[in-house]
Amino acid sequence: MTNVVQSFSEFFATLGLPTVLIFVTVLLLSMWMLSYSNSRVNWPPGPVCFPVVGCLPQLMISGRRRQPTDLLPWYDTYGDIMHIKLGEQHMIMLGTYELIEEAFVKNAATVSARPTWAYFIRRLVGKDGAGVVFKNGHAWKELRRFTLSSLRDFGLGRKSLEEKIQDEARYLVQNIEDENGKAFSPSARIGKAVNNIISIIVFGASDVHFIFNDFRHDYNDMPEMLSVLEEYMRIGQGPLSLTNFGRFLIPEKKFVLKDTFYCLVRQEVERHRHSFDPTDIRDFIDLYIKVTQEKLDPEIYTERNVFRIIVDLYLAGTDTTANTLRWSLVHMVNHPDVQKKMQQEIDQVIGQGRVAKMEDKARMPFTEATMLEVFRMSPILSFGVPHATSETTILAGYTIPKDTIILGDLYRVLHDKNNFEDPYNFKPERWLDGDGKVIKSDKMISFSIGPRVCLGKGLAEIESFIFFTTLLQNFTFKVPEGEILPSGVEGLHAITFSPHDYNVCAVRR
Repeated sequence: MTNVVQSFSEFFATLGLPTVLIFVTVLLLSMWMLSYSNSRVNWPPGPVCFPVVGCLPQLMISGRRRQPTDLLPWYDTYGDIMHIKLGEQHMIMLGTYELIEEAFVKNAATVSARPTWAYFIRRLVGKDGAGVVFKNGHAWKELRRFTLSSLRDFGLGRKSLEEKIQDEARYLVQNIEDENGKAFSPSARIGKAVNNIISIIVFGASDVHFIFNDFRHDYNDMPEMLSVLEEYMRIGQGPLSLTNFGRFLIPEKKFVLKDTFYCLVRQEVERHRHSFDPTDIRDFIDLYIKVTQEKLDPEIYTERNVFRIIVDLYLAGTDTTANTLRWSLVHMVNHPDVQKKMQQEIDQVIGQGRVAKMEDKARMPFTEATMLEVFRMSPILSFGVPHATSETTILAGYTIPKDTIILGDLYRVLHDKNNFEDPYNFKPERWLDGDGKVIKSDKMISFSIGPRVCLGKGLAEIESFIFFTTLLQNFTFKVPEGEILPSGVEGLHAITFSPHDYNVCAVRR
């Protein structure tokens, strides 16, 4: 074998570089043409796919700004359903509500899988998947049912959890008040406040030692787990993360963050074991210990699956809601008229003597409309979580093979002028009818749709309403003198879509 390789090396050495390059080019073009001539797949239109790299060159040009708007011009060229090939991976992009509904709702039986073979996901959960977000088939359905039931048991939708959110909102106000109207960055404080709520559910309220470093409401002290989480959520490279190119684009040291995060969770699990009482389940970690000890349906309720649910809940319950609140303040400083009108409604319905509660929402249509507009303008997961076909499927008349990644472009739907007039302007009034009542729209899919709809939707809506309302009840937010307004359109687009860091002044009302 060594002699054969040496012979080939000597042969190519005699040809000269130009000849070798021509030979390689002809070989690759031949492979490309052969693959197209043998292709029996009726793919939707899309950019030209080159050998080995697919349409990576076009993506690198169009997506160099790394914004959710980068690929929108492609729809104008190729249509609302597109086929793109990045490296070895075929992907289908769906750019309208009707197409996403066809895939995720009407064809949910075959388009609800997760592409656990894809590089980035495989590195996170293994090729067989784990937990509730990245598990497939019957196991996923059972684990999702179990998780939703457990969330209800731990207070979701009950006054007990709502009261904890109200308490946390008060602590956040007290901390911001200490700034005395001076410029500060609200990002970390918002992150910690939201982090505290999901930590009550997952880790328990009374004694979360390593997460909060014994200073739960010292908002200036960043918990170790939260700092790891925030860096962890920035390691993605968009759709490229789903291809084998991810191994070159994402430094290996970034995946150490996953191991660090898992290690921190395991520390808390071990602390729980010392005080575990099967007759007194305090939080999700106690439930994890109980389920794994009882060995119920051992093929589904494996230690790996239930442990990953803990991670899923913590990830989904912290970063997404925190970024929604960060975007909320961005839009308020850009639209002081909206902020003032919302404050007038807060004063009228709630006053200054108490914190907002969910039953207030029905009497606060403009506040609800403002929150809907934040969700629409700044969707935290602009492409949602990737779906995949579990078998050959027909979408929009095209035959989509098994194991094809399906991405719903939620951002495009939420910024489509056919769905929302003047979509790039922040206009809460679009959600109100002539009588001032809130209008519901099936095109409002910031949490996705279908069986894979965001698990934390209910919690996110409760937290967003109470935190946002309480902040505007107590403060008027302004941009510090001499600083430019933060962008309400562009941000950091990684796993989630977050605003660039910014400063505000919180003036006490």
